[in-house]
Amino acid sequence: MNTAADMNAVPLRVGVLYPREWNGDFDADLDRLRAIGPRVEVLAASYSEPHESRSGRGVPPYDHLRDLAPELTAEHLSVFGQIDCCIAIDLPFDVRSIAPNLRWVQGVGAGIAQLWSAGLEDAGIRLTNGSGVTSTAIAEFVMARILGEFKQVRLLDERQQQARWEPVFGQEIAGKTLGLIGLGPINEAVAARARAFGLRVVALRRSGAPSDLVDDVVGPDALHDMLGQSNIVVAAVPESPETDRMMDAAAFAAMRTGAMFVNVGRGTLVDEDALVDTLEARHLRAAAIDVARIEPLAPTSRLWTAPNLYISAHCSTDPTSLFRNLHRLFEDNVRRFLDGEPLRNEVRP
Repeated sequence: MNTAADMNAVPLRVGVLYPREWNGDFDADLDRLRAIGPRVEVLAASYSEPHESRSGRGVPPYDHLRDLAPELTAEHLSVFGQIDCCIAIDLPFDVRSIAPNLRWVQGVGAGIAQLWSAGLEDAGIRLTNGSGVTSTAIAEFVMARILGEFKQVRLLDERQQQARWEPVFGQEIAGKTLGLIGLGPINEAVAARARAFGLRVVALRRSGAPSDLVDDVVGPDALHDMLGQSNIVVAAVPESPETDRMMDAAAFAAMRTGAMFVNVGRGTLVDEDALVDTLEARHLRAAAIDVARIEPLAPTSRLWTAPNLYISAHCSTDPTSLFRNLHRLFEDNVRRFLDGEPLRNEVRP
């Protein structure tokens, strides 16, 4: 029979599986993990899948994406075969077959739909996400896009490049209504900044539960009503069958004429052809997307030429702050896992 002393001597093998080059403090962060205690052993092996695979694995069916998965090396097989927990952006399909001891996965981001497709639920493997680690940086990015459009920064820059001393006047956003699709950490941070600018904030929340962070909360059934009263709409929701193409042609038609749409959550939320049609019809004044249904966005996509659409390549966060915040969360969760305490940000399918 194992004694408490025996259990305390059992090593916890922690895998760090995201690419080393993503984190400028990679080695220091691994040292901090080792410093948690003598039981912690850290193993590193970079495993990441192509963007199109990660995007596609968010919504089933996804077996057709198996061929896109990278071939597992001897190093992969060795690390996966040993780890008890890990931090990862992607995982191979049927992960239990190659990681028989895996009991808990820490996702790099708030969106972790692609990780569920590895078979975590069937294997009884726990999952925590990185919700909150990027919220400040992304909220700042959202406000930059909103202010850039309403203050006509793009046109001001054009006048400067043309050496034209010609006034371009922007609009005041104070007093306008901001509609939030989702009220997770990102849109909570957006709401705090929006209120500082004098915006009225309405949020669509799955639970419909009220929040002191916003002026009003509505449930999913009131999506079109919320869109119709909002001058600006910001979406930041995880990928799921329920959110797939939530912003379709009918939703964009329900938005106010001259409104602005911003998406910093998941590209699958948007029917991209419907967004382009809406912009071409000048129903919306502008849109800004940091995500696409399939990433990288194909050069032939209609989005590139849509009028007054701001496109960025899934880069609204700040990698330095992301990995700093992520590893502090992961370190705390490793301590909790060792002590048998509840994990932060644990999620269910």
